[in-house]
Amino acid sequence: MFEFQIPYKENYFHAYGINHELNQPAIYFSHANGFNGLAYKALLNKISINQKIISYDLRGHGKSTVPAEPKKLKSWRRYSDDLINILEKNNEPSTLIGHSLGGTTSLLVALKRPELVSKIILIDPVLLPLTYWLGTKAIQSIGLIEKIHPMVRGALIRKKTWTSKEEAFKYFSGKKLFRNIIPEAINDYIDGGIKKIDENLFELNCDPKWEAATFKLTSGGNWFNLKKSKVPTKVILTPNSFVCSENSQKKLRQNMAQIEFVTLENTTHMLPLEDIDGVGNEILSFL
Repeated sequence: MFEFQIPYKENYFHAYGINHELNQPAIYFSHANGFNGLAYKALLNKISINQKIISYDLRGHGKSTVPAEPKKLKSWRRYSDDLINILEKNNEPSTLIGHSLGGTTSLLVALKRPELVSKIILIDPVLLPLTYWLGTKAIQSIGLIEKIHPMVRGALIRKKTWTSKEEAFKYFSGKKLFRNIIPEAINDYIDGGIKKIDENLFELNCDPKWEAATFKLTSGGNWFNLKKSKVPTKVILTPNSFVCSENSQKKLRQNMAQIEFVTLENTTHMLPLEDIDGVGNEILSFL
């Protein structure tokens, strides 16, 4: 896996490539909120046989330098518009794979610009009910979201500095979110997600305020963008998914003419960093 930059005006999206020499459309991977493109290296290596893959750092994440001002983030469509900008430079449609926020981003691209997409694979995409989104909007309107919303609150108080990568690994390994993530993926997450400030200080690349701003928006409003689509779609879920419930799955079935679902047992929302073989095999069977 090698690193390169995808220009965006005066800035760039930082990216990681596999099999870049292959003369074929690339697969584009979009990561979860608060993570980065390198964190999924183990999974992407698993599916890279005869596949050209690009995993990029979303706006405000990893090593990407495109502007990320929390107060200016108004919709998750900011992320899908960024991906559209990247894909428009290609001559052929591409396969999109995304996890969590990245899955929602990939779906929004397929709905808005289907000519840019050949198929999509969504790994536990965030498609919360409209009622959840409305409730979040209400809480936000009275200025309580930073106190009540657990994901927003958690992001804002997130520890963001360490004296070494080893200290960062020990810290993340002890967190509930990372409890089932393989050690290799935690190291890749750290390599792609923190930067060295000086000899004794490492800092998160993703500003907790940007991560929190993304969580504030959730994704319920994206149901307004849902429309009939013929893009072949596969959804890989964790059991009893909170972010993509049975009701959300039903709505997807009603609108996506070619869609299939699979659930991987003994996984959590972080399944692409936990069950590399299971998720990888499901992706390969669809590719």
